[in-house]
Amino acid sequence: MKPRTEPNVPSNTITYFLKEALRRTWTAKRTSFVAIVMIAISLFVLGSFLLLSENLQRAVERWQGHSRVTVYLDAAITPADQRNVDAFLAAHPELASRRFVNKQEALQRFKSYFTNLAEVAGNLEENPFPPSYEIELRPGVAQSSGFDALMNELRKLPGVDQVQFDWEWTRRLHRIIEMLNIIGIAAGGVLAVAAAFTIANVIRLTMMLYHEEIEIMRLVGATERMIRGPFLIEGLLQGTLGGIVAVAVLAGGFFAAQRTLAPSSSLLWGFLFGCFLPWQKIVALILGGTLAGWFGSWLSVHERTEEA
Repeated sequence: MKPRTEPNVPSNTITYFLKEALRRTWTAKRTSFVAIVMIAISLFVLGSFLLLSENLQRAVERWQGHSRVTVYLDAAITPADQRNVDAFLAAHPELASRRFVNKQEALQRFKSYFTNLAEVAGNLEENPFPPSYEIELRPGVAQSSGFDALMNELRKLPGVDQVQFDWEWTRRLHRIIEMLNIIGIAAGGVLAVAAAFTIANVIRLTMMLYHEEIEIMRLVGATERMIRGPFLIEGLLQGTLGGIVAVAVLAGGFFAAQRTLAPSSSLLWGFLFGCFLPWQKIVALILGGTLAGWFGSWLSVHERTEEA
């Protein structure tokens, strides 16, 4: 191996660290590329789960504070039974804020939510959607002591097929969001640790490549800080680049899916592709890559220094 002479150390130490880190990253570009890709994959997985939970959380927040009861009627309900149901709802002030949705409107809603199935629904011989009442409850009504008894009484009325509470699915959605966050953090954490060790191996190989240069620097009196600095900055650069790549790929995939899926499934678009990650989480992802890169390079530098 051709010996390398010690580089001229500029007065600005940070500039020297950065230039050396860039030079060494370029020299070992193949192994550096592997490290950057590993970081990008781990953060992409974590970012995907965060993006999914972010959109689901926003959907839940839109519904929070609104307690709604939907009363589905039999498709073949008689006018007399419907009048009795309406009279029952009108007789209870907590249920008086209601809106009747006929079968035709229910069908139109389905077509607007699932545009890719609109043609199938239009070819049906009969409208399969039942009429219903949508009831907006005042805050606290659903938690009152007599609410369950009132709902049981409503269910027993002739012509009532089902009584559904909207807050039931929001509770389930909250549990799904919590599970997604746990899975995302666990999967992203495991991959990030693997990526950090990949960076540690890359830095270790780079230090072996520059072994002669490091020995020359020690002989001429260079401090350990001057020797370690470029390698630590190299890990930081690789981790940061991995974070930026992960965010870029995630954003590209999100906006491409948003444009592709919006025309074919407006309900899916509204729930899963409503918005991208807020800037705080984007910064956190990139900083996570930076931290993983620093940790990997620190492991390698610390190990090599002890051996020396």
